[in-house]
This record gives sequence, C-alpha cells and structure tokens, in this order.
Amino acid sequence: MAPGTDLREAIENVIRAHNGALIVLDNPEKLESLGIISGGMKVEVEFAPMRLYELAKMDGAIVVSPDISAIHYANVQLSPDPSFESEETGMRHLAAHRTAQQTGSLVVAVSERRRVVSLYQGSYGPHVLEDIGVVLTKANSAIATLEKFTRRLREEARGLTVHEYDGAVTLREVVGAVGTFEYSARIAEEIEAYVRELGSEGRLVEMQLEQAFHGVPEQYEALLRDYVAEEADYRVVRRELKTLSAEQLSDSAQIARALGYSSAGRMEDLFIKPRGYRQLERLPRLPRRVAESLIREFGSLEEILGATEEELDEVEGVGQARARTIQRGLERQRSLETTGEVS
Repeated sequence: MAPGTDLREAIENVIRAHNGALIVLDNPEKLESLGIISGGMKVEVEFAPMRLYELAKMDGAIVVSPDISAIHYANVQLSPDPSFESEETGMRHLAAHRTAQQTGSLVVAVSERRRVVSLYQGSYGPHVLEDIGVVLTKANSAIATLEKFTRRLREEARGLTVHEYDGAVTLREVVGAVGTFEYSARIAEEIEAYVRELGSEGRLVEMQLEQAFHGVPEQYEALLRDYVAEEADYRVVRRELKTLSAEQLSDSAQIARALGYSSAGRMEDLFIKPRGYRQLERLPRLPRRVAESLIREFGSLEEILGATEEELDEVEGVGQARARTIQRGLERQRSLETTGEVS
C-alpha cells in the first residue's frame, strides 16, 4: 500500500476519478469455500493499475491475489458472516471489516464520497491511509523531535560518563537517562511506521532517521546492562519499559521499579556502580566477548579502571597488547570527558 507500488497507484487513480472501490487480497478458492463471494465476473488477468481502476467503476468488490500479481474477480457480491461485530455503518466498509475478520486477509475500502482509503486485516482496522503530504509533515515533525531528544541524550550521556569515572552516579541520573532513551526509541518506531507508509517517498526520512538514531539502540542496551538491579535481567526490564504508558514513563518511581529498585528511597541519595558496558563498548575493536569477560572478572567499571595491566592480561581473551590498549583507551576517554572535549 506504500506510495510507488502498483496497488497504491491504482487506488490513487480511483480517488482522482471520485470513484469508490472494495478490494479483497485473497485466494478466490478460499473466499468461495467460505461462501463470502458470489456473482460477478471471473477475469483472471495480470494485475495492472489501470485495469483495477477500470474494474472499480463497477459497484461490486474486486478480488486480487495476495501477492498483487493477478486480478481474479470483479463486481462480486461480498457476503461475510454477519455475526462478526463492527462499528462501521456504511455498507462498503461494513462488508470490508467483516470480510477481513472472517478471512484474516487485507481488505481495502475506498470511500467515493469522502475520498478516504481504509485498510482492514483480521481484527485490525480501520487504518486510514493519509495523504502523502500529511504523512511527510508528521514524519518531519517526528524527526525534529527525535533530534531534540538525541541532543538531550548526548548531554545526559556525557554527564553520566563523567560521574561514572568519578564513582558518583545516582539512581536519579540513571532513571532520567533511561526515560530519555525510551522516549527516543518510541519516536523512532513512529518514524519507521511513517517510512513504511511513505514507501518510495520515504527514502529521505529513512536517511534522516538512520543519522539521528545511529548507535542509540546499542547505547540504550549498554545503559540497561550497566544499571539494572543485580537480580534483574536487562531484556525483561526493556520489555517492561516498553509497556509503560507515556504518563508512567514520566514517573521516575515507575522507571526505578522497572529497573529493579522498588524500595530505593531518595534517588539522589542512592549511588550505583556501573558494570562497565557503556565505557567498554566505546573502546575501538574490543570484541563483546572480551568486554563480557572483563565484567565477569572485575564486576564493575571501578574495578576495571583500578586493575593493573598484568591483571587485565590474565583475563581470558585479553592478552598483553590488548590489556595495554584497554587501559590507555579508558584513560583517554576519562581525560577527554572530564575536560569536555567529547560531546
């Protein structure tokens, strides 16, 4: 249904002509066995936008193959099971919704009067296809919001890093960073939906999303792995955070509970030791398995920073050369962050 596809082109032709349409994307044998279609014409022709446009001039439904390679029937009567509930009132949209529920197929209803395209699939729907210009405006607005959040992320990440090296990270800081990351992830998901809806028209938006959101998912995972409570699994925590409503996500106590700090007291007074995932991930050419080994061996970033080159060398997968690189890399990161040379 994305712009640039044959089906979307056909539907836009129908709208421009001020016509309506009812299109079912399914196997005709399946529809016949369910007793949903009757009458009409069996056409069995290769799909083409202009063919569908011409056939839509008739009142009945059009049956198109699920892969949109062929048009099987035109001007058929849809008689879905009336026991399926629907809040639709118009005959075309009511038939579309019930057919989608009964078959699980994608059904498209184009309103002749309102020039609105409604999509139904299974119990999902209606999803109203908006004009490309409207979707682009929404996508660009979401991109601007995402860029604002990622700038805030960089500021929070830098403050967090400075305090990690100083051993002074509070639960309040962590909760704030987690909230910003989660909001950013949700905005990115919204933009991805716009990109899918825009199809070929969404390439620029997709490039902007990749640039604005580059590296953020990995940073978010590292943050959670650093700071979830000892007994918590960061993957479970991530799933729980995704279920929080926007209102809950603005509640610091809710985020703290999701992280495993249910009775933490004042967040400003609780200092947490990072395990070291965030800082080790920033070291160039350090394999994840080696970072995992270091964290298993030392338990926290503080212990890793305090380890001698010889102690680092003894960790599986490190070796003398890599131990020196890790030690110097962490020292360099600390120096740059402390002096403000890294944003």
